[in-house]
Amino acid sequence: MEITKKAIIVEDNLILSILYENYLEEMIFKTVGEVKNGEQAVELVKKYKPDVVIMDIMLEGDMDGIQAAELIREFSGVPIVFITGNSDVTHVKRAGTISNSKFLKKPITEGRLKKAVKYLLSKQNKQNGT
Repeated sequence: MEITKKAIIVEDNLILSILYENYLEEMIFKTVGEVKNGEQAVELVKKYKPDVVIMDIMLEGDMDGIQAAELIREFSGVPIVFITGNSDVTHVKRAGTISNSKFLKKPITEGRLKKAVKYLLSKQNKQNGT
């Protein structure tokens, strides 16, 4: 089956990044970028215009995943799936302000990721009339 969708993974844990890449491959996504910090994530989204972004919240560097998503929203409505171990009220509320996103608490399963991605893509397709 031909891979037609692009994904970017923003995760500072290499093992989890590889796991998410494998999950996405099962959903017919090609990972066009894997980065560990928010600044690089913003640049990759500009460069590759992915169909989905998998975003950890706690990242390397000064910018967290929610701040990166806020910057991405300035130029793109790409679906963002937040995956984090930080499910405290503050993080959940902050992530909730990002349009076209879902929040998943670690650990995740392939099924949960697949469901979140499909939901966001179908919602986006409805908004675009496709």
